[in-house]
Amino acid sequence: MNLNLNFRQLTAFLGVAETSNFTKTAQKLHLSQAALSASIRELEGQLRCRLFERTTRSVELTSAGRKLLPVAQQMIESLERVASELHQMGEHGVARLRLGFTPILASNVVPELLEEFQRQFPMVQVDVVDAGPADLLDKLESDQLDAAFGAFSQKRSGLSQLQIAPATLMLVCSGQFSAIGERIAWAQVFDYPLISLTDRSPIAQQVTRIARQHSAEIRAPMVVNHLETALGMVEKGFGVAVFPSFAQAAWRRYSVRASEIYPAVSIDYFRITKAGKDTNAALDGMTQLLIQSLRGS
Repeated sequence: MNLNLNFRQLTAFLGVAETSNFTKTAQKLHLSQAALSASIRELEGQLRCRLFERTTRSVELTSAGRKLLPVAQQMIESLERVASELHQMGEHGVARLRLGFTPILASNVVPELLEEFQRQFPMVQVDVVDAGPADLLDKLESDQLDAAFGAFSQKRSGLSQLQIAPATLMLVCSGQFSAIGERIAWAQVFDYPLISLTDRSPIAQQVTRIARQHSAEIRAPMVVNHLETALGMVEKGFGVAVFPSFAQAAWRRYSVRASEIYPAVSIDYFRITKAGKDTNAALDGMTQLLIQSLRGS
């Protein structure tokens, strides 16, 4: 059997089945009664059976119509659902985002950010990669990521960067360092044993540069890979650490406190994308959420 059913015919059928009235259905679907009747006749002709029993007083489904009804409902619901999804994909410009974040952003900002992003872009799936800056740039160049967010001290040709926010560097310590007040000078920071992330971290690189400017040596350095490890060491009094201000969500989970370091030093955070590659509404939406989060911290 060569069927050529269409959306108009099935919608007309479901409308009449719901109202049991051609006139009301025609008004609801903004059709003339003649056009509605023609759609029903076409459908019945293709199926070679009557779908409605018509009298001067009522319109009722035949046994064939009752059999078709659940199938037609499912077809229309599926079509409408897919059409809605495709419409949202068209609006957002993408169905999936592959985003990279440096570890401090990934652990402290991204979880809450994703929750809000999914409310705004429910049809967009986000794949998250947390890695160091160099690894993220490599993945961007090989098209494994659509964008990367973080502090990047290295610039590469072929990649475009958008500054999203600066973060102020702060000193985090435990109560064992009671001599450290609410503010501390950079020169004094280097009087304390420093727990640092690896030298791949832009924050560690910045602290090293500042130490050189003050002709200071970093005392008893302890280098770790993860923020949580550093905070655990700080909590136990093994040393102090320098973190960006937005990481306060992490250090509040530990028995530590933060001090302002002066003169203030900020570190810039960027969104990196392939040069010449157009962005889309979903990526721009994620970027705005990140900007709001970082600048509000």
